Amino acid sequence: MKYALSVRSALAVAVVLLAGLVSLGPADAATTAPTFSRSDYQQLGNNHVAADFNGDGKADIAGQGAQSAAVLLNAGDGTFGARAEYAVADFTQDLAAADFNGDAALDLMVTINNPQTSLSLLTGKGDGTFNAAINFPNTSGLDAPTIVATDLNNDGKSDVVVGHQIACFTAPCVVGRTISVMLGNGNGTFQPSREIDIGTESAKIAVGDFNRDGIKDLSIASSRARVVNLLGIGDGTFIQQPTLTLIAENNLGMDATDVDVADFNRDAIEDLVVAVALNGSKTAVLLGNGNGTFGQPLLLQEPGLRVPQFQAVADYNLDGFLDLALSLGNGTDGLMEIRNGNGDGTFQTPVMFLVPPSGSSIGGFAIIPADFNADGKVDLALGVVGAAPSFAVLRNTTGVTPPPTPAAPALLTPAQGASPPQPVFFDWSDVTAATSYRIQIDDSSTFTAPIVVNQVVTASQFTAPVLGAQQHWWRVQGINSAGTAGAWSTVRQFTPQAAAPTPALSALSVSPSTVVGGNGSQGTVTLTAAAPSGGFVVALSSSSTSATVPASVTVPAGATSAGFTVSTSPVTTSTAVTITSSAGGITRTATLTVTPQPVTATLTVTATGRSGESITSTPAGINVPVGSSGSASFAVGTTITLRATNNRDVVWSGTCSSGGNKTKTCTFTINGSATVTANVQ
Repeated sequence: MKYALSVRSALAVAVVLLAGLVSLGPADAATTAPTFSRSDYQQLGNNHVAADFNGDGKADIAGQGAQSAAVLLNAGDGTFGARAEYAVADFTQDLAAADFNGDAALDLMVTINNPQTSLSLLTGKGDGTFNAAINFPNTSGLDAPTIVATDLNNDGKSDVVVGHQIACFTAPCVVGRTISVMLGNGNGTFQPSREIDIGTESAKIAVGDFNRDGIKDLSIASSRARVVNLLGIGDGTFIQQPTLTLIAENNLGMDATDVDVADFNRDAIEDLVVAVALNGSKTAVLLGNGNGTFGQPLLLQEPGLRVPQFQAVADYNLDGFLDLALSLGNGTDGLMEIRNGNGDGTFQTPVMFLVPPSGSSIGGFAIIPADFNADGKVDLALGVVGAAPSFAVLRNTTGVTPPPTPAAPALLTPAQGASPPQPVFFDWSDVTAATSYRIQIDDSSTFTAPIVVNQVVTASQFTAPVLGAQQHWWRVQGINSAGTAGAWSTVRQFTPQAAAPTPALSALSVSPSTVVGGNGSQGTVTLTAAAPSGGFVVALSSSSTSATVPASVTVPAGATSAGFTVSTSPVTTSTAVTITSSAGGITRTATLTVTPQPVTATLTVTATGRSGESITSTPAGINVPVGSSGSASFAVGTTITLRATNNRDVVWSGTCSSGGNKTKTCTFTINGSATVTANVQ
């Protein structure tokens, strides 16, 4: 099984997520193609997993944000609620779900593409939310494009295997040839990572038991149509088997991109299915021999260059045989195909699904199976990449009468020939049987790829991003719950008004930049252009409680800057505080230094001698006429110079002494209370 399934097989939620994946079904079920209903969501990155994160018995989905894990909680019917994101150490590559800390709540381990950090662990709270990330060092020095979580040593604790491909953190790039194995301690910590040399790069990793000894084995897809199989010993180490080359000749650049484990011929022995996508456009099926070896690959060739780059295995049409759902990198003919299994390790010709509009320039990517609506049928979650990326959840409707095809919507706003202000608001009529709509906006009436806007929305309204101030055309079609699109509406032309410059955060400053604790400073945020109607909100934060700022500041409409107050607290040592502002994905910082209250000492001067003269100090503070005494406070460590008016000679004694000699000035550093007698000559 691929990583998403191997994680679930070790958990109590397996019944929820894998119901029907290996069901034998009725013996006389028809071998027809399955049907699906489709819901679209915001793209979830290149990889995603399905697991029950909130313990309600329904499969949720976790995927990738740029520097976060993105989680969609199941609403209970196979649709999903609002996206929640949890920050991790840096840019993400893959993720796996398991209970790493033994609290019966599922956690997420996210791989990171960073030279110092390779993993971020988000421990689950059991309600579908997660704690702050715990980071683990990059011991391999490589990237981390693939991860599986499984129990390698049969101790009941989740372990981690991370595959690597390359390191380009510094020049020159280094090709990876290792995997990293981290045995779990069951409390959210791990034993030191072991780097195991497998001689080649890792694409995807599948977990199985190929020699039926009760110990987990690994199968790793790699470059040049190769598969590396590792037989587990039971302590987290492996015996590497001879590398399997699926296509022996002319395989340069013909990379294996995915691998799954399943029993395709129903002999109770695990088989392999491998995507040979890049430059191959093939899918390879290898029947297991039960001793850790496999037979010759059966190559399923695509008609044309469809590039089946990932697969999900399940019985989708309920005929008792495992089928292949293949995501297609070249989505021209469809984003996905399904090959019905014959039950003997062979498969029928592909049936295409999710055929996009002509010129859409999109393709299918990572795909996983799960029963999202708990109806006993296996559903699919498919990443869509390309010109209009999205994330499609396909609920299995096999045996259910398909919904009617929606009629063409009527366009409402903007009108034909209109010149609407930006951002442009679009409105059209609701259509019976449409559960979503595709709106296309282009600078050509023929809607030639690439299309300016090609968006699926659930409401019959849409607000476009800023468009160029030139002629545009728009049209809409309805899509039913099965993912079938109806006829396009009529086409309308409009010309957006020129858009005002979009403001962005330009700078942050504080003045003064050094203050004594307890005093305030003034912060200022500056934009690149005037704030729009409603103002421009900038989030604020401080790195230390020594200085506090408001949560945000709003630049008023039409203004380019706004000020805010920075309050400080007394400190015992000088503290550099970073003030951070962020808006629209841009961050700016400024440093405020908070210093302690200065320690002072008292200087007392007694002036004698020539009348009419005075003793003064630099820095100012002392001004004592002859015949009197005076005092002033100075910061400890201050260098003080005393002198008489009219540049008279003085005999100095006390803390600052001239040794009985006449001098014009006397200079000293005050480190405590001091007294000086000045006899003016």
